[in-house]
Amino acid sequence: MNQVRKQVAELFGSKAFIFKPKQSTLKDACDYLAKGLNKEFVDTWWDAEKYVPDGIVSGSTLWDLVNQVEEKAEVMYPYHGLNDLTYGIRLGELVTVTAGSGLGKSQFLREIVWQILSKTEDNIGLMFLEESVKKTAKSLMALAANKPLHLPDCEVTDEELRDAFDNTLGTDRLFLFDHFGSTSVDNIINRVRFLARGLACKYVFVDHVSIIVSAQESGDERKAIDEIMTKLRMMVQETGIALFVVSHLKRPESKGHEEGAVTSLAQLRGSGSIAQLSDMVIGLERNGQHTDSTERNTTYVRVLKNRFSGLTGLACRLLYRRDSGRMNELPPEESNL
Repeated sequence: MNQVRKQVAELFGSKAFIFKPKQSTLKDACDYLAKGLNKEFVDTWWDAEKYVPDGIVSGSTLWDLVNQVEEKAEVMYPYHGLNDLTYGIRLGELVTVTAGSGLGKSQFLREIVWQILSKTEDNIGLMFLEESVKKTAKSLMALAANKPLHLPDCEVTDEELRDAFDNTLGTDRLFLFDHFGSTSVDNIINRVRFLARGLACKYVFVDHVSIIVSAQESGDERKAIDEIMTKLRMMVQETGIALFVVSHLKRPESKGHEEGAVTSLAQLRGSGSIAQLSDMVIGLERNGQHTDSTERNTTYVRVLKNRFSGLTGLACRLLYRRDSGRMNELPPEESNL
């Protein structure tokens, strides 16, 4: 239907119908009459569909769509409490992980990476912008070895080290971004696109947005955050990947996040684009100055936004164990959830 006909049809709303001749040579009623196709004209007339403009769908036509079985998550998170609220990790979603400085965001992401690596056959793209490729690589190997390999006093045999390599980097499913050079918005977006399209990565991790923003020349943090988040959101729509992004928080007025302050969407940096464009926002809380060593190493995982199920709130508690370098979920009876 050409543009003029669409404009005319929209003037009449639900009274407009689309007459579709069964033969391309029949242009109007006169053509039908001239060929003696009176009955065909009448039948076609009464079979005409009601005009509906692009983007408007009648609910009565959606049975086949809503009758489909709801797709399950591609892979679950490594923590039961988090899965209870989020129903796992889905492709096509943008997940933002946020916390105060130095509270274990990168380690939390690495636990998710290890879960995906262990439970799927999919490729994973890693853009850990705050650490070297060597640090990222060894920290991932540490998960397979259950030892903090990145620490100088960690005792490990050559066999253990090789096994850890073979089970992580040696799978040829992990692709790391060596960020020596430009961290401009366009460069980051292009690398995400290449990871998704060129290397078939279904899962991409960007840690963190703040370092990209600080590299921009405009000096306007809000504008820069809006730009990068909008482009990352579009990249998720374009490629269908599951994208995990880390963002820092604004400092609260009372005690800081490093002392266990509760996270909230209002504390996300920028003009609100991070909260608006994310499908899921997960906050991490930990009192890194607590006098009790167990509490000092316990991270509270809170779902701040959940577009999928709407369920939010405290999901679980994770205890960081120095001997293994892992973040382990505390049982429900210990976590009081």
